[in-house]
Amino acid sequence: MLTSDPKELRATERARFREYLTGDHDAPFVLQRNDAYCIDQVICPSLSAHMRRAVRYITMLVARVTPSCFLKSVLYRLVGVRVGKGVCFTPGVLIDPIFPELITLEDGCCLGIGCRLFTHEYTATHFRLGPVHVGKGAVIGAFSTVNSGVRVGERATVGGGSFVCRDVADGDTVGGVPAKPLKRGRSWD
Repeated sequence: MLTSDPKELRATERARFREYLTGDHDAPFVLQRNDAYCIDQVICPSLSAHMRRAVRYITMLVARVTPSCFLKSVLYRLVGVRVGKGVCFTPGVLIDPIFPELITLEDGCCLGIGCRLFTHEYTATHFRLGPVHVGKGAVIGAFSTVNSGVRVGERATVGGGSFVCRDVADGDTVGGVPAKPLKRGRSWD
């Protein structure tokens, strides 16, 4: 059983979390890990929240194995992902099933085979939540990972197998672990 201090802290963290989800997502949301309770009690406080998470997860599993970009777009929109027109989902794309509503995929972007978009992360000391935004016409290379709180700019390219933990400017090409600039700007202009 929790003492009054951890209960109050958990209640405060739940209120901050609800405020973050309903407000502006410019900055990441960060919670310090607490030994008195699991972070899951803050981000998923009720049985109905757990059930919604399970339904969302199953829907996203179906979307992941569906061969059609159109059907993937419909299913991802159902769980809250903001999907623009003409988004290309190649096989095996993994979109964070915990907070898909924090992902925006603009018109004409392409997600390479097996790439991963994560909106949350745990470390030994904290839980971090942040939106992922993939700009118009951007390409995320095969088996790349885009971390929480990252914006990939318009017509930017992320090389295959990269780990992106910082914003990518419009038109830039990045690659590596961690991703670093390989080419700046738009050479096709």
